[in-house]
Amino acid sequence: MARSGEPWNINIHYDRLLVGCARPGSRVLDVGCGDGFLSARLAAAGCEVTALDADAGVLERARDRWADRDVGWVHGDVLSYPFQLESFDVVVSNATLHHLPDTEQGLLRLRDLLRPGGRLGVVGFARNGIVDWPMSLVGAVGILAANSARGKWQHSAPIVWPPPLTYGQVRRTSGRVLPGRHYRRLWLGRYWLSWTKPRLLPGGRAVS
Repeated sequence: MARSGEPWNINIHYDRLLVGCARPGSRVLDVGCGDGFLSARLAAAGCEVTALDADAGVLERARDRWADRDVGWVHGDVLSYPFQLESFDVVVSNATLHHLPDTEQGLLRLRDLLRPGGRLGVVGFARNGIVDWPMSLVGAVGILAANSARGKWQHSAPIVWPPPLTYGQVRRTSGRVLPGRHYRRLWLGRYWLSWTKPRLLPGGRAVS
């Protein structure tokens, strides 16, 4: 438990970026919802939330923890669960993309679940390439300081380590799959990826 009395860890810290992708009334899919903190915050912000996780145990714990929140808890794999395509206004994922067997396939699936004009937000892990080590070393100091000051809450979701791709590979793969996406490194050992699915105007011209 965090020393403030509220659960805190780096994933929970970066949930705020993902909540910012949605507006009240948005239909949101939280992919790999884990212990449900992000889904609960989205529901509190007035979103219609579907929370998906492939681990039945962690999903049940999330359902119990957030029984007072209006969230649709769904057990399943995002790659195969029979969601209707282009059915969500917002798709978000925190620390889950590296769990999928293929990052490109995962991004394509998240893209296809978004309606035109919808927003994708991903906070993720990646491995360090040679150019990543300076920022990662500085970030490691920040992580130690944050965990010491705040107290680190241990999540109950499965851990996959190491991530399959480096930060550079994630940057290149996401740029190829999601033209025009925004990508940046985050100081506390994560990356931030956001993208708005283009709308198609008559004649096939795309607009954001």
